[in-house]
Amino acid sequence: MSTRRVLLIGAGGFASIWIDRFLPVFADRLHVTGLVDVNTEALARAGDALGMSDSQRFTEMEEGFARTAADCCIIVVQPFLRWRAVNLAVSRGLPIIAEKPIADSWETSLEILHLTRAAGIKTVIVQNYPYTNRIRTLKGVLDKGSLGRTNYIAGRFAADFTIDSAGGAFRHQVPYAMLFEGAVHHFDQFRNLAGADAALISGHQWNPPWSTFGNPPTAVFQIEMANGVVCQFELNHLARGAQNGWHHECYRVECEHGVVTVGADDIVRISEHLGDGRLKVTDVAPVQAEREGHLAVIDEFLRWLDGGPAPMTAIDDNIYTAALTFAAVEAVRTKQTIDVAAMITAAELPPVAPRFANTAEPLEVLATKPKSRRSKPPQER
Repeated sequence: MSTRRVLLIGAGGFASIWIDRFLPVFADRLHVTGLVDVNTEALARAGDALGMSDSQRFTEMEEGFARTAADCCIIVVQPFLRWRAVNLAVSRGLPIIAEKPIADSWETSLEILHLTRAAGIKTVIVQNYPYTNRIRTLKGVLDKGSLGRTNYIAGRFAADFTIDSAGGAFRHQVPYAMLFEGAVHHFDQFRNLAGADAALISGHQWNPPWSTFGNPPTAVFQIEMANGVVCQFELNHLARGAQNGWHHECYRVECEHGVVTVGADDIVRISEHLGDGRLKVTDVAPVQAEREGHLAVIDEFLRWLDGGPAPMTAIDDNIYTAALTFAAVEAVRTKQTIDVAAMITAAELPPVAPRFANTAEPLEVLATKPKSRRSKPPQER
């Protein structure tokens, strides 16, 4: 595989994670030749960490694009800056990998989609959740088909956040930040697990009296998918009990012949009612993929540039997650059910193929774990 020169837009915040954790893994395939950030302190720290000369560091995007010899572009800046960054990348013919969400509005997201499509620019949005081994394992059970058709999916995100621990104090004040910067992962996950796009969404968001957030950090949603699967989502950034934080969310998928779950312990379990109060619970052997999360997305992006298949989170697919996310914002704002399918139809978006498990081997259950549990009779519950 070839080594590509990359222009990195963003040096502080989450971009520092890219610099410290992600880019070193791909040192033989990515070489940062230009770095842009308006914050001079962040630019200096990141530039020093990357061993870059002063001539490779820029405080203005336009100058960075004009003066950097690059083969692709990584965009890790706040959503309201995405249109500007993407527009400049397209003008230079640079393939793009950008953090989610696509942009800060549905309209701008569509503009970015149409711009990159028209120019033939390969564009990937980093939605890393489907690439975790716990979700690959869960999705693999569903795709195997032994549990039959999916009835509904329940998801729970619950974290004990304060103003010091929610990923930046600014998120306590930005309207709906926890939806289009956080819950976007979970909305993408419902699409992934249901194997369909959203048709309708309704929800309610509120701010308890003891909250330190300037905007509501608690919400519940009901989503009807295009294939009839119903999803329920509980979002709580003020959880004072059991935690289901980032990458440890609880998902329960109720199917025709049983239930598959994953929770805070990251173990995927299949539960099957055998009748007469008997419940068989089986732990599923986890998928052991070489790369997870961001590393898997970056790897797929680079393989795509080398002639491989389009990644799961290419913008042509991720625009459907954007539709659901911005519909969720509208649902809590208006307190009405939002027709996501109508949004998609109005935007003239073509359908995308359902996602399937990204597994290298057939899934197996752990031979030592199957067991039966007798549930209590109704009168004892």
